[in-house]
Amino acid sequence: MDKTIVTCCDVGVYEHALKRGNQYIVNNESDDKYRITGNHGRLVWIAKAHFINGNITLPYLKEWKSEDDPMDYDLMEVDLMFSDGSKRWCLITTPSKLVDYFEKQMDLSGFNIKHLLILKEINYEAIEKTLRYLEAHDQLTEASIALKQ
Repeated sequence: MDKTIVTCCDVGVYEHALKRGNQYIVNNESDDKYRITGNHGRLVWIAKAHFINGNITLPYLKEWKSEDDPMDYDLMEVDLMFSDGSKRWCLITTPSKLVDYFEKQMDLSGFNIKHLLILKEINYEAIEKTLRYLEAHDQLTEASIALKQ
């Protein structure tokens, strides 16, 4: 009998056992959970919501870049390049830079930007860590906008 294979699309609270994009063999199944061998070598029950059925290749973030100097901009543009050739972008700021932005925009009382990421600080490590976290939790697509190719 063939074993069922599932692909992780969201690690959730299981970062110790799962990696987004990895495939896992289902050892057992209940209505809402799979029992798989995690990356740590142990059998675990994990909600089906963290998986896609089948041996699926998920695009992953290959690299990101920004031509903006964080010192010059309150909202910094970041381009995201994925393994499937797709490109997306988002804006990054900090709480203090957001305050500065509102102070400069005298008539603006508020706004909604779905692709705005707010970080504690803006440096390479903080941006990298945030983007990888969002990707692992299947939130990077939602937090960015597709660039037309």
